Amino acid sequence: MNFTEPSFLYFAPAVFLLWQLCRRRESWQVALLLTASLLFYGFHQPKLLPILLLYCVVDWLVGLGLTRSRRPRVVLTLGVGFNLGLLAFYKYTPLVLATAAWLLNQAGLRSPFAPPAAGDWPIPFGISFYAFTGVAYMVDVFRRNATAETSLSRYALSAVFFPHLVAGPILRADEFLAHLRPGRTPRAPLAPAEAGWLLARGFFKKMVLADRISAAVDPFFAHVGDPTTAGVWALPYVWLYALQIYFDFSAYTDIARGLGLLFGYRWPDNFNWPYLAESVAEFWRRWHITLSRFLRDYLYIPLGGSRRGWWRTNLNLMLTMLLGGLWHGASWSFLLWGGLHGVFLIVHRFWLLCPWRDRLARLTGPAGFLWRGACIALTFHAVCLAWCFFRLPALPDSLACVAKWFVFNSDKVWVGGAADASLWAALAGYGLLAALAGRAQRWLETRPRPFPAPFLRGFVWTFSLMLLLLAVLLSPGGTAPAFIYFQF
Repeated sequence: MNFTEPSFLYFAPAVFLLWQLCRRRESWQVALLLTASLLFYGFHQPKLLPILLLYCVVDWLVGLGLTRSRRPRVVLTLGVGFNLGLLAFYKYTPLVLATAAWLLNQAGLRSPFAPPAAGDWPIPFGISFYAFTGVAYMVDVFRRNATAETSLSRYALSAVFFPHLVAGPILRADEFLAHLRPGRTPRAPLAPAEAGWLLARGFFKKMVLADRISAAVDPFFAHVGDPTTAGVWALPYVWLYALQIYFDFSAYTDIARGLGLLFGYRWPDNFNWPYLAESVAEFWRRWHITLSRFLRDYLYIPLGGSRRGWWRTNLNLMLTMLLGGLWHGASWSFLLWGGLHGVFLIVHRFWLLCPWRDRLARLTGPAGFLWRGACIALTFHAVCLAWCFFRLPALPDSLACVAKWFVFNSDKVWVGGAADASLWAALAGYGLLAALAGRAQRWLETRPRPFPAPFLRGFVWTFSLMLLLLAVLLSPGGTAPAFIYFQF
């Protein structure tokens, strides 16, 4: 089920109303939310439910085994191997078969295994997210950072709760499972006004901004290597795609966090103005934050982190980003996307050794403003360069897109969807509104109760309802595209 499809607009209120009726009975509450989550996941493809349930049962048993076995490291290895092995089977089998067939063909041999045609090998949506959630839980129990859950239903709910199931955020045990323990299950919504604001903001980002950008840029990317786009300047389309994937994914996070608050759970944000980062290292501290910390804590640090010398640190960074790229999709272009970010991070580490860096970082006034602006622009375009390979799985198309950054017809600089002035006006308006909202929030945080609390709550609710109404009125209409990260 998709957050923006009509069925969800009936599903979510119904689940919330039933939860209100049984929220004082923990066992009923757990049973209701678990049943609703399974219905949410299997609504369109019930045949995928056994895979999800198998993950839950195995990860729960491994968690118990880690506390009772004399060889917990072996148990952990088996558990992580199962999670990653099943993920690899469903996600990467077509890629492996296609690559093997190509290599054998180059050697003049015929592959005994034909790669499946597009659409013949359905990949369970969200499998990467719930596989990583299980890995994080098992490793935390092994490290004794979390207590193994003895109840299968409570563990299963922590793994498959419908707001975060398909696209995160990737939660640790102390961020969700710990709040499902007996006696700790929430009995009332948490910060309802904030929840309403997050939901309204999320639907506006998705329906008005991300979906409108999708309609504007998809025709160009679909024909980026065709003669029909010859001479068209690609860079505005890449800028728009960078904004699309940000609005699309952050919208999902906003809606997920808002739903979590309505059911009494607060989860971490996934984004912090990532395109204002002054380096790619800072970008990854602001973009998909829960994945970044997962890669850091469960991959980069176990590889050795920065503890084994300069060159080993660079190697660990590259391996982490390569595997992080491959996690996103079954295409070598995703590996290249991750590799580019690995190169950017290594270059940044070299830059940290430059004697000019500290002097430039201390600049103030107009000179400091210009320097920081140049750093943001350079970082943004480095990220956009990598987005070309993320958006276009076929390498010739990715390279054609990058070439059209620099080779274009002056008459086709602003054409097609990129020339939609109303779209750019909507983006500029949202950016100004978001900046003003952020400044207002900081102003309120530094002043003790400048307005009565009922007035602030009323203002937030009114503004949220207006934003939600605008989302409905300004959406492109038709069938809403699924969230981009549903495919991962």
